[in-house]
Amino acid sequence: MKMTKNRNLVNETIQQVENYIQQNELMIGDKLPIEKELAEIFGVGRSTLREAVKILVYSNVLEVKQGSGTFVKNGSIGEFSTTDLLRARSMIESQAIVLAAMYRTDKDMLRLKEVLFQRNRLLEAGNFSEYIEADLAFHQQIVAMSQNPFLIKWYNELLSDIKLHLSQQVLRMEDYQDNTSLHNTIYRALLEGKAEEAQAMVQKNIFTDEEDEIG
Repeated sequence: MKMTKNRNLVNETIQQVENYIQQNELMIGDKLPIEKELAEIFGVGRSTLREAVKILVYSNVLEVKQGSGTFVKNGSIGEFSTTDLLRARSMIESQAIVLAAMYRTDKDMLRLKEVLFQRNRLLEAGNFSEYIEADLAFHQQIVAMSQNPFLIKWYNELLSDIKLHLSQQVLRMEDYQDNTSLHNTIYRALLEGKAEEAQAMVQKNIFTDEEDEIG
C-alpha cells in the first residue's frame, strides 16, 4: 500500500533525524544542517525530509525559522498532562456532537463530508502533516455545528495542544492507529441523527491509544 510505504519512509526519516540530534549531542537552540545536506546524510528525497521535519515541528521537537534554518526545540507538551488534555477534549466534543446531531443542516453535512474525504485521502497518501490539519478540521466542523459559542471558543483554545498531541501520536507510526473507520462511523451517525452512537464514537476516537478513559 502506498500509505504504508510512505508512512514507513517518513517514519524512518523521523527516526534518523532524532538519532542525528542524539548522536551529535545537539541541545535546544542548536541548528541542524541545511535541507540538502540532511537529505544526503539520510539518503532520502527532499520531499520526504520536509514531511518528516513538518511532523517534528508539529510535535514541538524542531523549530523552523524563516531565513535562518531548522533548530532543536523542547519536545514537551507544556504545562498540561495528556490525560488532562484528552479529558477536556472529550468533554467539549461529547457535548458538541449531541448538539450537532440536533442542529445539523444539509449544508453542514456536505461540508463535513468534504472535510472527511480530504482527511481520508491525505492519510491514504501518507501526507501526514496535511492529514493532521484535515483531521482537526473535521472535529472543529462538528464543534461549530453545535452552534454553541462557548464550546466553539473553548475548543479553539485547545486546538494547538490537540495538534501537538496528534502529531506526537503520528510520530509513533509503528503503533499509530488508523481511525478512518471510526471517523466514517461518526459521520454516518450524525447524518442519521444518532446522537448517542456519535458521542460514543467520539470518545472512542479520543481515547484509542490511551489507557485512561472518562470514568
